[in-house]
Amino acid sequence: MITDYASLQAAIADYLARTDLTTQITTFINQGESRIYRDLRVEAMIETINATVTTNAVPVPADYLEMRDLWVSVNGGLQAMERVSSFWLHSQFPLQSSSGSPYYYAREGANFILAPYPDGGYTIAGQYYGRLASLSNSNTSNWLTTSNPDLIFAAAMLEAGTYLMDPQAVPYWEGRYQQIMAGVQQADRNERHSGSARVLRAG
Repeated sequence: MITDYASLQAAIADYLARTDLTTQITTFINQGESRIYRDLRVEAMIETINATVTTNAVPVPADYLEMRDLWVSVNGGLQAMERVSSFWLHSQFPLQSSSGSPYYYAREGANFILAPYPDGGYTIAGQYYGRLASLSNSNTSNWLTTSNPDLIFAAAMLEAGTYLMDPQAVPYWEGRYQQIMAGVQQADRNERHSGSARVLRAG
């Protein structure tokens, strides 16, 4: 049973029936994680952004994968911000001086840039999909090992098949990976839409 980093490594070694791939197995796992985070977007990966800005830049979080939504607090309420290209933002708001409440944003390198340029302190809040802390000897478990060990196992075995240039293993584990990935995403959609049905209430 896969429950943590050590048991994941042991399971991969057992399936490969190899004792000479100890170092490579850690690489298979790391590469498998990278593949998963290119493909997977579920509630368990959601992180939050909360920042007070007085300039037009908000640092991109280190674990950032993809933005879900971003708001700015204006007059006691939250206003959704619209994502645009950095080219459009600079062309429409060329002046880098106090202009008003920001309501557009774009990514530019290590920052999200805002426009119009803030004319004071504004609270920015939002949600993004973040990469989980990578599995290692010091971080022995994460959401993958506790909730979806079959996904990280399939991803790592796919990487192993590629490394070993096994013409049968690669398509098999690619199929398993895609099947499990689809199941994880469907389970997440089911959970987000679960609960009591909407009802009409008087008044």
